Parts: sequence; C-alpha cells; structure tokens
Amino acid sequence: MAPDRIAHRSQLAVDDLEELVSYYLKEAQPTDALRLMDNAERAFDQIIVLPKIGALLDLDELPYEDIRRWHIQGFKHLIIFYREVAGGIEIIRVLHSARDIPALLKASVS
Repeated sequence: MAPDRIAHRSQLAVDDLEELVSYYLKEAQPTDALRLMDNAERAFDQIIVLPKIGALLDLDELPYEDIRRWHIQGFKHLIIFYREVAGGIEIIRVLHSARDIPALLKASVS
C-alpha cells in the first residue's frame, strides 16, 4: 500500500459492508462473511496503490464524473464505488449490482 495514502470510507460504505456481512452470516457461511471482509480490504488496498484501476462510471453530470467502480474478488456482483481525493481515495458505496445504483449514488454524493 502507498504509505501516505489512505482509504476514507463514507458512513454509507461502512453501513453497506456491515449489511453485506450480516447477509452472508445469515444466508451463507461465516467463512463467506470473513472472506468478503478480507477481499474488500484487499480491493481497497489495490485501489489505493492504483487509483485509476477502476473504470469510470461514464456519468458526465456533476458530481459523478470522477466516480470509478471496482470489484471485490470472489464476489462478482459486489461493486466498490470510489473516487480519488487528497491523500488517498474515498470509498463512497459498496453495492450489489442488482440495486438501483444511479438512485443510490445520487443520494450518496454531494
């Protein structure tokens, strides 16, 4: 990880991860929930080192034009939405691809 860069997690992103972990604890195995957390942290580390690794959302309207998306390995339907900020990255949301992403991002980003 880049030593002077950090991943700032929005409260919504923290809530998203807690909700996803709770879901995996109830509907799958505890090992799946632990794997989700480990793989999410690895993905955050990847993004910190290579902030342009994720594809832009292709939303030209403000304030979305700089938001990127990246995956969590082993969880193909979970998407990390983030952007570069001074000193690192901001994790905006962690969402399942079946959710209404434009509406959730609109409510998340100011």
